Amino acid sequence: MNKRLKSVIFLLLPFFSLTAQNKVAEYLSIPGPIIIDSKNYHLAWSSHPNNSYYKQEYLAPNENIEKYSTLIMIDFLKGNFTLEDAINQKVSELEKMKQSNPIVNYTTYENNGEYMLDFILSKNSDDGKEILIAERNIYRYKLITDKKNKGVLLFGISERAYKENIEYFFNNLKNNSSSLVEMIGNYNLPSIELK
Repeated sequence: MNKRLKSVIFLLLPFFSLTAQNKVAEYLSIPGPIIIDSKNYHLAWSSHPNNSYYKQEYLAPNENIEKYSTLIMIDFLKGNFTLEDAINQKVSELEKMKQSNPIVNYTTYENNGEYMLDFILSKNSDDGKEILIAERNIYRYKLITDKKNKGVLLFGISERAYKENIEYFFNNLKNNSSSLVEMIGNYNLPSIELK
């Protein structure tokens, strides 16, 4: 697999390492807000660490990038990549995590030439006896092949629970696991134009 793809795709999940930034740049020309399930999400953080990779994250007005409950992300990786490469790289990372963390779990879906990955992660106490943060992510991968932009678009949602509401998080996940997948899968993806 392309080494550049491997190194860049790894950035697609900065798990538990988000840092706030004062000035937020709009790199993808997406008019906001992003509306999911009747909630407005506004651009809160963005990054363009190299010529090929763009990342934007959106929060509801009452959310904090350091300790959010729901976050929307839109990433774009410019270049000649396949969706299979992108999702297989992420699955490989999750398989490695799963070896030392039994909470890690995932399901993949394919629909109309797009792929989706629904996965759960956790950050545990040092002794491994307590879950400090649980996170569910749904990533939707789409190949962009228009004249201006060619690459992989990732549209995703991340839901987190912290120590005080972990039990509620897992109960809700058990009872409503498919509704969020359908919501993200049916979302009308925004057009992007790189700045």
